[in-house]
Amino acid sequence: MNGMADQVKAAAGGEDESVDPKTPTEAASTPEAPETPAKVTIRDVAKLAGVSPSTVSRAFAKPDRVSAATTKRIFAAADRLGYHAEPVETVPSRGQRGLIAIIVPDIANEFFSDIIRGVERECATHGLALIVSESRENASMERAAFDKVVGYADGVILTSSRMPDAMIRKCAQSRPVVVVNRAVRGVPSVLIDNAPGVEQAIEYLHGRGVEGVTYLDGPAVSWSVGVRWNTIAAACRAHEMDVHRLWPGSPTFEGGFAFADKFMQHPTQAVIAHNDLMAIGFMAAMRRRGMEAPRDFRIIGFDDDIVARVSEPTLTSIRVSLPILAARAARLLFARINGEHQDAEVFRVPSSLVLRGSTGR
Repeated sequence: MNGMADQVKAAAGGEDESVDPKTPTEAASTPEAPETPAKVTIRDVAKLAGVSPSTVSRAFAKPDRVSAATTKRIFAAADRLGYHAEPVETVPSRGQRGLIAIIVPDIANEFFSDIIRGVERECATHGLALIVSESRENASMERAAFDKVVGYADGVILTSSRMPDAMIRKCAQSRPVVVVNRAVRGVPSVLIDNAPGVEQAIEYLHGRGVEGVTYLDGPAVSWSVGVRWNTIAAACRAHEMDVHRLWPGSPTFEGGFAFADKFMQHPTQAVIAHNDLMAIGFMAAMRRRGMEAPRDFRIIGFDDDIVARVSEPTLTSIRVSLPILAARAARLLFARINGEHQDAEVFRVPSSLVLRGSTGR
């Protein structure tokens, strides 16, 4: 959409912008796979991908040093051959190791750091240690991180995973996996139920005479982006309100700040941001233009981070209990490791609206 705002009248349906579950590299982009040998090696992957073995090794160890196109081709070849950087079959069976791993897109984001803390508390209660890895919002780096920890951890929690569904299912074949803030068929997951909080927010705005809402959306690779946008669009339709979408955006202070110019092209009475950091950044950019919340616009964030409680004005936000989210994910993983709950399960943690100064409560 080249960064332009999507305008959707209240009578129109929201387009599903969720991430395509297919792997990023289609079969046509990789040569015909040879018959898989008993033990797949780096050389097999290199031959199928049309690169050198050293390039394959580098793609798994340091994917940021290999071009995106080459990395995708290598990971597609590895998936088709069933190769892992450290194959599970080569790890000596010593029973449970007492280690759990969690992979997050951005450790600095309070949403993810709160989840890490919640999982760590559960691990400590059960006498387990936690390995933390960061993917930097990159699917290839996330896969590389998984392949590094899989030989040591009894199970892995993937938080807001950027990997395609097929790749996540492939990972779940080698170790117990639980996905947080992402739904993947056949893999247990813990999700945020956005609907209660969003519906409360739209009803609140509608009750104060708001006729239009702009949604500052997050990164295109985020699964929750499409789900959250569809929920907001549906709630606005139900109240006959106009809704605009600005996307994709970075889920950071800078990302929210950058949306101010585009917002001014089609301003609305209210704004909802993908997370609290974006909302705070947007308010800062609007302040430079002499516009303040709630005097000139009302704004609502997501996650109810600590920044929402200390900003000026304080930020109205849609809250989800991250300690509950983290605890459920950890306990679900522990159960899978112990051979319980063989069928894939989905748990939902409800959201709610917390009113503060940015909406003029």
